[in-house]
Amino acid sequence: METNVYWLWLLSMGSLIFLMQAGFFLLEGGQVRSRDVANVMMKMTGHMGVGIIVFLLFGFAIKQYGWPLAALPNGWRAPWEFISDGGHSIAFYVSLMFALVSCAIPSGCFSGRMKFSAYLVFAAVYVGVIYPGFAYLLWNGPLARLGVQDYAGSLGVHAVGGIVGLVGAKFLGRRKTPATAHDVPMMGLGAMMLMFCWFGFNLGSVPSYGNMAADLPLVAINTLAAMAGGILGSMAGTWAQTGKADPIITPNGGLAGAVAICSGVHLVHPIYAILLGVVAGAQIPWMAKFIAKKLDIDDPCGVGPVHMTPGLLGGLAAGLWAPMVPNGFHGYTVHFLPQLIGTVTAIAYGLLTSVALFWLLQKLFGLRVSEDEELSGLDVAEHGMAAYPEFFPEASPRGMPLHVLSAVRVDQVMTEPATVRVGDTLETVQELMFSREVFAVPVLNPYDELCGIITMADVTKIAREERGRVAVAAVYTREVESAFPDQTVHEIVERMRERHLANFPVVSRREENRLLGMVSKTDIVHAYRRIAIGDATSGD
Repeated sequence: METNVYWLWLLSMGSLIFLMQAGFFLLEGGQVRSRDVANVMMKMTGHMGVGIIVFLLFGFAIKQYGWPLAALPNGWRAPWEFISDGGHSIAFYVSLMFALVSCAIPSGCFSGRMKFSAYLVFAAVYVGVIYPGFAYLLWNGPLARLGVQDYAGSLGVHAVGGIVGLVGAKFLGRRKTPATAHDVPMMGLGAMMLMFCWFGFNLGSVPSYGNMAADLPLVAINTLAAMAGGILGSMAGTWAQTGKADPIITPNGGLAGAVAICSGVHLVHPIYAILLGVVAGAQIPWMAKFIAKKLDIDDPCGVGPVHMTPGLLGGLAAGLWAPMVPNGFHGYTVHFLPQLIGTVTAIAYGLLTSVALFWLLQKLFGLRVSEDEELSGLDVAEHGMAAYPEFFPEASPRGMPLHVLSAVRVDQVMTEPATVRVGDTLETVQELMFSREVFAVPVLNPYDELCGIITMADVTKIAREERGRVAVAAVYTREVESAFPDQTVHEIVERMRERHLANFPVVSRREENRLLGMVSKTDIVHAYRRIAIGDATSGD
């Protein structure tokens, strides 16, 4: 009966941990550009598919038994023969969920610039070898025998995952077009989903049925306390740094607190958990700045300050609690020196394995997409489909009832465009497109008159190494489809559909060479949304 209860508990908590994959998708997806969201979804689902298989075939055997350096138990010959034993199968299920979470962590460091194929290879090696290797050392090998306490993975899941992610980001280099979060509510929902699922993470780490009565109440309270401390700490940190409470860093502060408490969640007092959470949350804005400025690492989703630093802090903090429980607590003993050794080992293991892995991936496959693919967005470049089709030239607004824009004029939605000259080099045009995230730019002659338009497709016809020597005059389109400021947006949409264009320069009716602005599909979609929201509000 006890075994059945314990197994049911682990299966339930493991299933809750599995939902964290959705949380990580929302968390990362909300913080990247709108043109990279489908790629984030594909990374999450991709590493699940790859990770489950490699962990079943050999990853679990490495994590649990130290295979192939150590013999498999029960006379098993194949590393997947554990499926014949119920207890080992339950352990596999929960361990797999931890491995997939650890793999989702570094994904946020690679956002917007990593080849999808390279990510899948990374995921296979990480879930199949790197994570299981350290998990064995920590929970079943020499670090466990030394007495290192890491109840739910501050070191084993988060610190190592964060270190590996930052090393990968260093190999990848900075994004060509750094961008802020495109959907803060999406990101916030992801953070809250992860905090909810964290109870599966921590409560599912109880080692036996006999520990449930003593461990679970304290673990649940400490998880809540650390999250609360992290939220308050991150608010205080951003208030101190910028004078405002940041809506991106604050939810991440709750996650940082949850990360930091994982090592000693079964040992410490809730007041200590709150203080640990406050420190973990407060350091986020400063650590993010340090990673970006001093280490020169582009970390789009703040994996370093949210997972790596709190993970290492949590490993050490469990040791700092040792004087409070000199004779142990509920059968657990903790000492500072083993915690220090475990923390240093996590740093060394994460650095060595990740440098080796990314060096090999760089040499064998290449890590990064081309500049053109990065600018256009990984959704289309890597997967052929945009998460938000209305934001892309390839997409059609045919399904939208745009007749509501018949009363809206072009001059109400047009924007002031960036422009280039016929004598500018294609390298200059490319840099402008990267910085402004546009696909088409009007071309002006020496008299400041509109004489054509140049698109990303025109630029990419010329080899990258030649673009610094080729002028706009050699490739730009001289026959320009333009719009007038007094035309309706509905008219322009119809012309966009007929001519398969996404951008129209706006010119004066009296002087058709005088550029007034630019109207794009994105401008039209924004206008439509404003009207739709206004109608919905007035209807209420």
